[in-house]
Order: sequence, then C-alpha cells, then structure tokens
Amino acid sequence: MPDINIETIISFAGYAGIFLLMMANGAVSFPSSQVLYIVAGYFIAQGDLLVIPVAIAGALGNTIGNIILYELVRKHGRTFVAKMKLFPIRELAKVEAAFKKKGSWFIFIGKLLPAIKVFIPIPAGLGKMHRGAFAGIMFVASFIWSLGFISIGYFFGKSSDLFGKYAIVLVLIAVIVLFLFYRYLDSDEVTRGIEK
Repeated sequence: MPDINIETIISFAGYAGIFLLMMANGAVSFPSSQVLYIVAGYFIAQGDLLVIPVAIAGALGNTIGNIILYELVRKHGRTFVAKMKLFPIRELAKVEAAFKKKGSWFIFIGKLLPAIKVFIPIPAGLGKMHRGAFAGIMFVASFIWSLGFISIGYFFGKSSDLFGKYAIVLVLIAVIVLFLFYRYLDSDEVTRGIEK
C-alpha cells in the first residue's frame, strides 16, 4: 500500500526521503502529499522528526518538483500539456486566460485547493509567470499545506481508518471546488476573446 511504502522511506531516509518524495509529487503528482504528511506527523509525535524541518524539506522538494513541471510547460507550451492528456486545447486556453486575469492570486489559492493544486504549475508556465514569484508562491503555499496534514498525523496518528474517513470529506470538497473552478473557466470573464 502507498502509505506503507511512504512510511518505510521516511523511516529510513528521514528528511531526505520527505524531500525526494515531495519533489516527485510536485513534478508528477505522486505520491500523495496528504498521506506523506500524515505519516510524517505521526513520526513527529513519536519524537523521530521535528515539525519545521519536515515542513521545510517537504515544501522545498515540492517547489522544486513544481519548477520542473513549470519549466517544461513554459518551454514547450500547450502542445506539451496536451500530450499529458490533462486538458483539451480549448480548456488550456481557458486556464491560461484565467491566470492572466487573476495572476498570482490564482496560483496561490489554487495551490491550496485539493485536486487543483497539482495543475497549478501549468497555467503559470503557459502564462510565463516570473520565475522568482512562482517559486516563492509555491514554497509558501506548500509550507502552509504541509502544516495542515502534519497536524492530522501528529494529533490523530497514521490510522488508515482516520484517513479513509478524511478522504471522503476531501473528495467531496475537491468535487465542489472543481465544479466552481470549471464554472469560472466557462464564465464570460475568461472565455471572452478566446478563439473558438
């Protein structure tokens, strides 16, 4: 199971393991950051790790992973993203337009939303966002994200039952947020001026 593999890696590699796992998460959205931080929070509660180094290692790794994806999208554009089969070309145009309308706030808020956060480097790369601003926002948002899930693991342990119950709530929130996100993408504010 993914959480067992993550637990083993963190147990043996500590902060370096968290850094590498979160770098992979930032680039390819695997493994789950939620599971990783819940497990890390459990280790912190046991006295094996410290909260700030965990949060920094995770946020730094995730930021580097996000930068890798951002740079690929920035260099190769919509064609590269289309090959990833994440969005149709017209949807990519909407995402790019939404970023241009809302800018840094779109990136920061999106990075804190389940299911959307994994796509955030894409509009930033398409819109050629300033590299320093992108890296800074990714780090801060990733750090905030880490603290929430570390707290769950710290106070409630790494129980699969707990995560199972939490996952149901997470999925419901993600569905609602995605609905609102795509509704915004289809709004006149975003679609006005996009070629049919």
